[in-house]
Amino acid sequence: MMILGTAFGMVFYLLQVVSGESGYAQNGDFDDAELDDYPFSCYSQLEVDGSQHLLTCTFDDPDVNSTNLEFEICGALLDVKCLTFNKMQEMYFIRTKKFLLIGDSEICVKLKGKKITCRKMNVVKIVKPEAPFDIRVIYREGANDFLVTFNTSHLQKKYVKELLHEVAYRQEKHENDWMHVNLSSTKLALLQRKLQPDAMYEIKVRSIPNHDYFEGFWSEWSPSFHFRTPEITELNLLCGPVSRIIRRLWNNFARNQKR
Repeated sequence: MMILGTAFGMVFYLLQVVSGESGYAQNGDFDDAELDDYPFSCYSQLEVDGSQHLLTCTFDDPDVNSTNLEFEICGALLDVKCLTFNKMQEMYFIRTKKFLLIGDSEICVKLKGKKITCRKMNVVKIVKPEAPFDIRVIYREGANDFLVTFNTSHLQKKYVKELLHEVAYRQEKHENDWMHVNLSSTKLALLQRKLQPDAMYEIKVRSIPNHDYFEGFWSEWSPSFHFRTPEITELNLLCGPVSRIIRRLWNNFARNQKR
């Protein structure tokens, strides 16, 4: 009988040990040794609402259970030491005027008030511009080209005004055959002779900071715009060279008149 009691005691002891090593204490809290790192990424958007800035963070693993997890930023803030993020579904964000825009901040994931993992980040080095919008394509028959224009909210901003834009376009039937053009202005001329006649094209644009101080990531793509190139006829082939000759003669005449 004593042997049987000793055996049960040993089994109970082993269960206690296994329970302790499994990562859970008796009260159900996470054991320190088994806490995950919870890697995450963040980006900032400056002056999204007047003078307010937006900082957004998400976990790299979209399937992580974030029910009891919080984000906090400390350092490089005005008048306060730390700020706690708001949560919307799986996204954590802060909308505030309190970023100094100078120096590093520490952003931490917290569980029940305890820091689990932290990263140092500078808000001005993780800028993700707002997506361009209002993209338009106008065919200029006389110039034999397509004038592409688009808009960006950053033209009216105080800080991240200098952007590099990437324009991507493709013939719709060639799904993955994108052509890319980088430019710093919001206008681009596509030569008609470089496009297929009587074809549907899709065009879109995105932006990235282009400045020594402000750095970061590509914006989301703008909504796509679709346009059709004109059909080439014998009249087009004839009128094209003729119109160029007429323009050249007119420019020479205008220069001679000024002398």
